[in-house]
Amino acid sequence: MTDTIVIIAESQAAAGQAERVRKLFTDLIDRTRAEDGCLRYELFRGRDDDHRFILMEEWRDQAALDAHLASEHIAAFFREVMALLAEEGRMTYASRIA
Repeated sequence: MTDTIVIIAESQAAAGQAERVRKLFTDLIDRTRAEDGCLRYELFRGRDDDHRFILMEEWRDQAALDAHLASEHIAAFFREVMALLAEEGRMTYASRIA
């Protein structure tokens, strides 16, 4: 087992808001991938539901994740995206075992 932190975050855009939510997510990608400790940051969209977004992240350690969550670009993202979601998102935290 490694000490990296894997996060699978799922969000459901409200009706008619999928493209705005997609843009907010994609605007995060390059900046987040450049952060110290970011090992993986990938965005997926549901195959059967284009309003479902899945973000897979991997962070070197808790300190790197904490710095990411405290960053201004993440705070700005949450301020904007929350009004565009149909429901509160779900985050699953995991550690790699193989």
